[in-house]
This record gives sequence, C-alpha cells and structure tokens, in this order.
Amino acid sequence: MTCIVDQAPMGALQFREPSLWHKLSMAFRRRTVRRLPRLDPRELSDHLKRDLGFLDGR
Repeated sequence: MTCIVDQAPMGALQFREPSLWHKLSMAFRRRTVRRLPRLDPRELSDHLKRDLGFLDGR
C-alpha cells in the first residue's frame, strides 16, 4: 500500500497572544469553579467509618 502526499506537513500552529479580555475571562472563570464537597468523617455513621478505615476495628 502506498500513500502519496500532495503537501508537505506543516509545523506547529502559530497561535496569537491572548488578549487582555481573554486573560480576564480565564481568570474569572477559574475563580467561579465550584468545588466538590469534602468528606467529613465526623458526619459519617460508625459503619461507614469502619468500612472506609477510619476506625481501628472496634
């Protein structure tokens, strides 16, 4: 099987420098990302604490 290439492969794409508005929108978007709730072992039942390894086998 042969492959004939009509054009030479291009190098890396040249990207523009991000504008001020783009930088500001990216900074704002990063701050508004909702974080997942943390697991608080004090709020778990004893069964779940034991299953997850928080209790020492009582």
